[in-house]
Amino acid sequence: MSVREGQRPICPICGVGTLADIVFDVDPSTREPAQSADSGEMVLYSCGHRVPGPPLDEADETELDVERRTSEETVDPGPS
Repeated sequence: MSVREGQRPICPICGVGTLADIVFDVDPSTREPAQSADSGEMVLYSCGHRVPGPPLDEADETELDVERRTSEETVDPGPS
């Protein structure tokens, strides 16, 4: 999903929806996100389409989609 900065990726299925979220596997026993080495990436688009991405343990950095933020957009991690 190569996109220039400031542009939202377009749905590869319909060409209409834009990137809404990137999520990882959900543990069925708790329904909580479970991001581990074998977790699979799922790219969600505003049109409702879901496109599976690579598993974390098999993907290289060019295959994974990452959220990039400027220092002004980050938050203080809070007390440890």
